[in-house]
Amino acid sequence: MPRNIYMTAAVAILINLFSSRIFAGEITQPDRLRLELETLADAHPGRVGICVQDQPKSPVCVNGAQRFSLQSVMKLVVAAAVMQAVDEQRIRLDDQITIRREDLSVNIQPIADIVARHGSFETSVRDLVRRAVVASDSAATDVLIARLGGPKAIQAFLEKAGLTGVRIDRTERELQTETDGLMWQPEFVFPQRLEQARREVPAAVRQTAFEAYIKDPRDTATPRGMAAFLYSLASGSLLTAGSTEFLLTVMSQTTTFPDRLRAGIPPEWGIGHKTGTSQTRGGINGVTNDVGILTAPDGRRIAVAAFVAESRAGQAERAAVIAAAARAITAAYE
Repeated sequence: MPRNIYMTAAVAILINLFSSRIFAGEITQPDRLRLELETLADAHPGRVGICVQDQPKSPVCVNGAQRFSLQSVMKLVVAAAVMQAVDEQRIRLDDQITIRREDLSVNIQPIADIVARHGSFETSVRDLVRRAVVASDSAATDVLIARLGGPKAIQAFLEKAGLTGVRIDRTERELQTETDGLMWQPEFVFPQRLEQARREVPAAVRQTAFEAYIKDPRDTATPRGMAAFLYSLASGSLLTAGSTEFLLTVMSQTTTFPDRLRAGIPPEWGIGHKTGTSQTRGGINGVTNDVGILTAPDGRRIAVAAFVAESRAGQAERAAVIAAAARAITAAYE
């Protein structure tokens, strides 16, 4: 091959490398961003944890090592565990599942309305993943957890991936009833029976259970651990390319709480995310969360985990802190 062809190829490689350095954006002033996030956290009447990761190491974090309750953010972790099972051919997205009354969960579960009307619901793993993430359906989530083999299977998925700082210990059924001072009973698949049981729990017992929930290390994550999980997903190192794009697309369709991360990003940015929210008792909200992957105009992906815990502020103010964090993060990207 003539020498000038070799030179042309070498020049092309150098141009590509040089161009990628020029045009690939990044968070260029991490210390300044950290200070802005610390200012947001310090001003809020509660505990705030935020972590941002746009490269393999050195995430920008505020209270990154503290633990925060996941609440419905856990549904994203469950979805990722399902997709790994798909990659390993243990589950197929088109596998059919029949959901009956005894399979239902608690709180937010649109599937329960379908089962109430028809007696059962025939659906697919694909649909359940979408429902768990997009609509935060607890029944869809608990059915998927059962399909995988229980919460221990979700934790095993995280450990196999080398991800620390994230814990999945209970189903939605178990977590939400224990937070109210109850233990899950099969009869609670009937919402009226669950509500009656909740009314019969003495106020002092419910308050004690809520305070125990706030301190419980189970079903929690550190912002650093959650950001690492999200970055692993965004970078394609957690799942196959097909499963990664499927899950990111599902995340982009999330409909819950658009006043959090989504409210803080510019129009030209993209986002896929999952929210989580606990109850408020005695004027204190257990936790308000939003975690996700922001996509910059140049296509680069940034993992963000934002948690607001033990807050005395109202819902709008808690959401505003998370939205302000998103604005600071996107403004710091160059």
